[in-house]
Amino acid sequence: LEHNELDAATKARYEKQIEILESVCAEYEKEEASSAHEAKQRFDRISTLMMQLHSYGYPPEELVGETPPGWITDPQTGYPRVDDITKAAEACSLM
Repeated sequence: LEHNELDAATKARYEKQIEILESVCAEYEKEEASSAHEAKQRFDRISTLMMQLHSYGYPPEELVGETPPGWITDPQTGYPRVDDITKAAEACSLM
């Protein structure tokens, strides 16, 4: 592709991801829920939005940042996966 342009399908997918992320941000920016019922409704809306986001594939590196050491982006699925368990374990802050 010329000038690092995205193909139409990828561009549409990224645009949909941006739209969904904007909705997630809007949910988080709303005032605090005044009841447990409202809090549950917000949680449900955010969960649904995150599932929708996931359905459009892994977001671009520009949005999520570089994959950590020991990880690569799987060329078939587009999702990150462990490539070198030793490097991944060294980079993990939970281990």
